[in-house]
Amino acid sequence: MRLTLSRLASLTPKLKELRIVLDPAGEASKGAREFVQKFYPNLKKDNPNLPILVRECSGAQPRLWARYDKGKEISVSLTNQAAPDIQKQLEAVGR
Repeated sequence: MRLTLSRLASLTPKLKELRIVLDPAGEASKGAREFVQKFYPNLKKDNPNLPILVRECSGAQPRLWARYDKGKEISVSLTNQAAPDIQKQLEAVGR
């Protein structure tokens, strides 16, 4: 389940930043925390020039934000999603 920048770049070369917002203890963020623990290290290692930020905020609903050229942003809810589903969401924002 490794995702590389080249795979994302082939879908959208305009992707400039990824952000994951999650609650460090909330049940709705369980899958997001698992995704970050298991997949963030390889994702960042494979994509050293792509900013990938993880923000923890108590009470926050988990979301994935993608920023593109010219400041365009989209966000996707990650509430109650499992880590493999979050990877699919990550691939979807690259389309």
